[in-house]
Amino acid sequence: MPSVNINGKSIFYTDSPQEDNGSPRVTTVLIHGLGSSSCFYHPIIPKLQPVSRCLALDTPGSGLSTLGATEQSITTIADDILAFLDAVDVKGEVVVVGHSMGGILASRLAATKPERVRGVVLVGPVNPSAGAAKAFEDRIAAVKKDGLENLAATIPSAATGQKAGPLQRAFVRALILGTSPEGYISLCNVIAKAERPDYETIKAPVLLLAGGDDKTSPITGCEAILEAYGTSKEKKELKLLEGVGHWHCVEAPEEVGRLAAQFIKSIA
Repeated sequence: MPSVNINGKSIFYTDSPQEDNGSPRVTTVLIHGLGSSSCFYHPIIPKLQPVSRCLALDTPGSGLSTLGATEQSITTIADDILAFLDAVDVKGEVVVVGHSMGGILASRLAATKPERVRGVVLVGPVNPSAGAAKAFEDRIAAVKKDGLENLAATIPSAATGQKAGPLQRAFVRALILGTSPEGYISLCNVIAKAERPDYETIKAPVLLLAGGDDKTSPITGCEAILEAYGTSKEKKELKLLEGVGHWHCVEAPEEVGRLAAQFIKSIA
């Protein structure tokens, strides 16, 4: 099982090499969101491999990665990701893909380590706010009371869009139940306490993928994030995925994979 020990945690990951087609090699790091794992990205990785090596990791407390003993924050997880890249001997720039909470992390890395980030793909990114904090505090209380089963019974339908069917909803359910309650609560706290990234300082090219049916990261919030990015207008773009909710790579893998691959190829 591929894993590395960093900062007192065991981090599980998958390493999917770039297909040998003569194109320039670039590494893409894929960061999932709350109640998810690296498996979220596996439906799109085959689309990315012609243009990129893909490293998908389980954040601490998610999937097969251990939680560790210290309190997590956006800063500690960003540090874990940088330590992970060092551990697997990735030097220089990478493309960072972040879904939901992973979008906060992707923006944080682009703002604080611009020399390491060649480009950013935001997939339904969460924009930290007081309102979001209250929602996640309520979710913590629900998990402490009833565990993850109730969320696994409701989120797959409530947070997906018109295009999702029983298979996609079952996949989402499996992702949620693949997280420990302790890990889920830890990441809820991370989002509730997250500070807004310094979007204005970011100059890297950015692609933002927004779901037309996404209630967690609605289009207005996505537009606000993209507008705040300091990237020049010709190097930032928003694509709206009609009929897609908050689980983009599960609901529309062909579309997400194609758009992300095009973007990565354009900046490689």
